[in-house]
Amino acid sequence: MNYTRTGLIWVDFNVRGRGMVEGNAASYRRRGHTDANQQPIPALGNQTEKRSPFSERLSPLRMKVLCAPFCVMWFFMALVGCRKESGDIEQPAPVTVMHPMMQDVTLYEYFTGQVEAIDSVDVRSRVSGYLDQIRFESGSEVRKDEVLFIVDQRPFQAKVDQQSANLEQAKAQQKLAHIQYKRDIGLQKTDPGAIAQVTIDRSIANVGVQDANVLQSQAQLEEAQLDLDYCTISSPIAGQVSRNYVSIGNLITGGTAQATLLTTVVSVDPIYAYFYVDEHTIDRVQKSIRDGERPPVNSKKIPVELGLNIDGDKYPHKGLVDFSDNQFSTDTGTLQVRGLFKNPKPETGTRVLVPGQFVKLRVPVSQGPHMLIKSQAIGQDIVGTYVVAVDENNVANYRYIEIGPEVGGMTVIENGLATTDRVVIAGQHNAAPGTKVSARQADAASKQSPKSDSIQTSGNGG
Repeated sequence: MNYTRTGLIWVDFNVRGRGMVEGNAASYRRRGHTDANQQPIPALGNQTEKRSPFSERLSPLRMKVLCAPFCVMWFFMALVGCRKESGDIEQPAPVTVMHPMMQDVTLYEYFTGQVEAIDSVDVRSRVSGYLDQIRFESGSEVRKDEVLFIVDQRPFQAKVDQQSANLEQAKAQQKLAHIQYKRDIGLQKTDPGAIAQVTIDRSIANVGVQDANVLQSQAQLEEAQLDLDYCTISSPIAGQVSRNYVSIGNLITGGTAQATLLTTVVSVDPIYAYFYVDEHTIDRVQKSIRDGERPPVNSKKIPVELGLNIDGDKYPHKGLVDFSDNQFSTDTGTLQVRGLFKNPKPETGTRVLVPGQFVKLRVPVSQGPHMLIKSQAIGQDIVGTYVVAVDENNVANYRYIEIGPEVGGMTVIENGLATTDRVVIAGQHNAAPGTKVSARQADAASKQSPKSDSIQTSGNGG
């Protein structure tokens, strides 16, 4: 049988006295109340039924044991509340501050570019025939006029021999025509009536025809010889050759726009790097050129530096800007610019720059004193870029600023700060706007400026 309800009544009313609890329980029984399982609650007089543990009376000792933890908890809560009300005044939160510094730095604009060969040639045959020889190793560097392919020369040699014979025949006919002409002219002089004038005219015409035949035969021989020479295919430039696209024994076509592509050759030293510059940067550079601060582009005196991904933040290859396009791209709003770089061959291995390679470039756009602050002091919110500045009363407030590129862990400040301001560089989480702080000046090591030989900045890429 379930005595849950009786137990609950006992526990709830035990503190009011035994008589009240027993009376309420008896009242429940007399009224025919049931427990939670819809079973009638037995009368108090039924001593033979087993009672629930919750129906036992709680002795005063048990009450003390139950109430002790609550009393201790209330005591400590009251103690903490009293301390908070009468406690000491909170100390200002500690922060580290520094003054913005002025330093001469070089600011760069960064770009992504692509290497391109100065000269690039598609090697094709000028004559049709069967490929007979390949004279180069794929991927090697070749000299100018070095032989790459040879087309089967036998048909072309036969054509040369044929045209040579035709030329000799034409020369013989020419010689005979001249002899006949001289004979007719001599006879006419000695005996004017001995030869008709029409015969003289024919001799003159025959001489002209035979002279023309000789010239024609000479031209045909030269053409045949030229085709024979074209069977030897050489590299028109010095550079690096690709692989052979056609194997020996294949028939190739030549002399037309659809001629068979045999291989390609690209120059490797010097080499170009093309990159695209946005309008804003071009406007700044053009203004500095007009103001006489930098030389014009066509003077080939504007420096540009190039680096590979493996170089990290270094740009070891130095070059010069030698070209800028005559119009902006309507699709991207950028202007194509070209840098010229040396690409010498090392003692071991291959050249560093390869046509088609993507590279990083940077161009110096400004040099002079700039205000710098630790990059870690700068934050960003929905309003804009800010730093936490501490005034003369040691009260922290947000100061919204305009920033420029980053310089070796420092950021260029373009507007919003002065060198006398104290900017929080550590402990910004303790410096909510309007709170008082305990400002400690940064030591010399933490505010050390970047070295001039390691200055690197970030700019707009194209």
